[in-house]
This record gives sequence, structure tokens and C-alpha cells, in this order.
Amino acid sequence: MCEIGDIIVVRNYLTEDGNRSFRHSFIVVEDQGGDIFGFSYDFVANVMSSIKDEKHKEKKIRFIENLFIKSDDMLVENSNHKDAYIKADQLYYFDKNKTDYIVIGKAVQEVMDELMKLLEILDEKGKLKVIIENLKESA
Repeated sequence: MCEIGDIIVVRNYLTEDGNRSFRHSFIVVEDQGGDIFGFSYDFVANVMSSIKDEKHKEKKIRFIENLFIKSDDMLVENSNHKDAYIKADQLYYFDKNKTDYIVIGKAVQEVMDELMKLLEILDEKGKLKVIIENLKESA
């Protein structure tokens, strides 16, 4: 079971454009079930990506949609000790029964508070992308 703030690795999922992707990190932002566009879901998560170097960091964090997260702010077993960024505008909806994932850690509360504030801002600006491809079929 995953809960808000958990960092998970989804082993096999569909991206926004329907392409299959493997072993990617996400951060859980909602763990209550519901229905969206006629599909049932029980958690929502944002994609996380590692920061490769300082140039990559500068390129990614200049966008309001991306939230920088220090490696020290992720409590992850066997961490790669890399800083990361959260693609806050991409809301991936999942069904736990159709999703192969493992919980690998948790973000500190300060990061979650900042992420929730950013989600509100992005929602007000109409910048949130609802991604339900993984509800449509077994990923």
C-alpha cells in the first residue's frame, strides 16, 4: 500500500502520450480512491527524475511546473544520493490492482507541503495534466 508522500517505483506504465515506460520513480500526492472520466483509481502520483548535473538542474527548475528536491529530503533505502525534480503538472492516476509498483521511500514533510502549494498554484493557472492512460488498460 502506498500513501501520500511515498516515493515509489512503477515497474511498467503508460506515459501521457500512451508510450510504455519502465522502472520510473513517482511521488504519491493522493491516496484516496475515486472516479475520473468513468475510470476508478486509488492513488495519484507525480513523476520524479534525477538531476544529472548543475546545467540540467538549471534547465529543469526554471519551469514553474518542476519542483527541485534535494537528495537529503528523500528518505530512500539504497538511495543513489542524487537530487531530483518533481514534474508537478503531470498527475498520473493509477489503480493499485493494475499497477506493479514498490514503495522505496518517503519525502520529508516540508517537500510535501511545498508540492501541495505548487499543485494549488498550477491548478489555479490551468496547468495540471490529468493522465489516465494507466486506468484504461493493464499497464
